[in-house]
Amino acid sequence: MKKFTDIHSHVAWDIDDGIPSRDQAQKALMMAAEDGIGTIASTPHMIPGTTDLAVIAARQEELKELGRREGVMIRTGAELFMNRASMEAIASGFVRPYEGTHYQLCEYDVRRDLHDIDFYQDPLYELEMKKLIPVIAHVERYFPEGLDEEIIEEWRDAGYVIQVNRTSLMGMHGKTIQKNAWRLVDQGLADVVATDTHRTDGSRITRLSDVYDEITSRNGEEVAELLLVENPGRILRDKPVLEVPATRRKKRFLFF
Repeated sequence: MKKFTDIHSHVAWDIDDGIPSRDQAQKALMMAAEDGIGTIASTPHMIPGTTDLAVIAARQEELKELGRREGVMIRTGAELFMNRASMEAIASGFVRPYEGTHYQLCEYDVRRDLHDIDFYQDPLYELEMKKLIPVIAHVERYFPEGLDEEIIEEWRDAGYVIQVNRTSLMGMHGKTIQKNAWRLVDQGLADVVATDTHRTDGSRITRLSDVYDEITSRNGEEVAELLLVENPGRILRDKPVLEVPATRRKKRFLFF
């Protein structure tokens, strides 16, 4: 069975809006193992001024032990919320990159269009000052009016990693978000696909096999392997991600 690596998951229980209990965390890990997910990075929400990193660390150690029992390797990390307070917080050391790496998962408020966040670039610069590489979570969800490729290209040129959610590709956040997500994959602008697990039922579960099959059918197995196996694994090994080929470029029309 395929051994996927999931770099975005709220499977550590009862510390954010993710998995609510130890029993549910165990169920999520069992589901992951059955689906072929061999490694999960635990990335609870990390909000400047409210999150206690010691609490996260303690729970993740418990999760590691639970993972060993279920045959799933757990790596630690956190999803840093990018708000105005995050700039000072990052400067003071409020970061939790993926265990043993220089990659930091980060997110913006998905309820806001990124164009309305006038400081959106500043926390990314602060991460760079800390010698960290931003992994920008569920990029497709920040553009409710349609993807802004100029911003995406700016991020990619800076060496940031673009992460897309499985649920977005599967159409679970609406048509526009789904279109954004596939556009990122089709044009080779996405680096990794992850679950963003929050529950053991419904849409945001520990499953990657279905989206692997969808990407394989639409873009080819090479792209699916890069997005769900190779690149997420390289991130957790602190290696540079590999370029994902574009398979469905925008049509260009010539006028004479």
